[in-house]
Amino acid sequence: MLKKSDRIIIEGKYNFDNLRAYQQYLEYNKLKGLSKNTLNSYQSDLFSWFRYLGDKTYDKVTEEDIEEFISYCKTHGNNEDRLKRRCSSISSFYNFLRRKRMTSNHPLEFFERPVKKLGVQEKYFLKEEQVNKMKSKIKTLNDLRIETYIILSLSTAARKNALLNIKWTDIDFDEREIDVIEKGPKEVTLTFSNEAKEKLLELRNYYKIKKIQSEYVFIIYSSDGPRKAGPHAICGWVKKAGGLIDVPKLTPHSLRRTTANLLKEKGVPLEIISLILNHTDTKVTQKYIKNNLKNIKNIKDNLNI
Repeated sequence: MLKKSDRIIIEGKYNFDNLRAYQQYLEYNKLKGLSKNTLNSYQSDLFSWFRYLGDKTYDKVTEEDIEEFISYCKTHGNNEDRLKRRCSSISSFYNFLRRKRMTSNHPLEFFERPVKKLGVQEKYFLKEEQVNKMKSKIKTLNDLRIETYIILSLSTAARKNALLNIKWTDIDFDEREIDVIEKGPKEVTLTFSNEAKEKLLELRNYYKIKKIQSEYVFIIYSSDGPRKAGPHAICGWVKKAGGLIDVPKLTPHSLRRTTANLLKEKGVPLEIISLILNHTDTKVTQKYIKNNLKNIKNIKDNLNI
């Protein structure tokens, strides 16, 4: 039985498509012979999840949505066991959807699950010296796609799905801007550095020399020719880059967090960082940034408080 502090009520409306998918999931689990208690647990977790999503459908969900939901539940009293169960329930739902070819999306595939008595694990991010070291070694991978992705990801702090969907026609090299659909139906403009511009141009020229024709910037090679890189390929690229600096568990989202923390270290205001990350609220941005206790102590010393 849940303790009172572990129970939370999430307000919100249900999306019909989510409920319809859940009904199929429910019938599937009944055929499997799951107990009534297990079915009730799944329903409780998934209906809370659906209310939290509101109008957003299951196939549009991102890893960041999962992270924000779990963080919300944690701050509103859910303990580690409860958070772990919520993740398991949502993951089971997405496993079913993929088996039934209802979606190729699985936002918990690379999500770091809550661990009992440890709470939600903090997402990893790199320090400035690690970033510089990785950039200096990345050419040894001999893959310009990976090099360009890492540089562009750190420069834009964009979400993984936004980057893998970039087409060459989306890029304005003169203004150093990229128009993308960043999260759900939201259109945003990413800005990138001169370093990233040079890498993009180098990659485009490489494709031209090799006579590789694709509208997408980030591709994989297959027997049928080049095709857009998917999330699994991107995660593999980032993992290879992380291995260069002995961080084998580096993920695309870690790069996004890295940029947020480096900007904060350089004194960039939270509101600006929030704009760069395309967050709707600085409260979300704050979750990305690790508090620097040394800086806080220095400020107090300078103010004599």
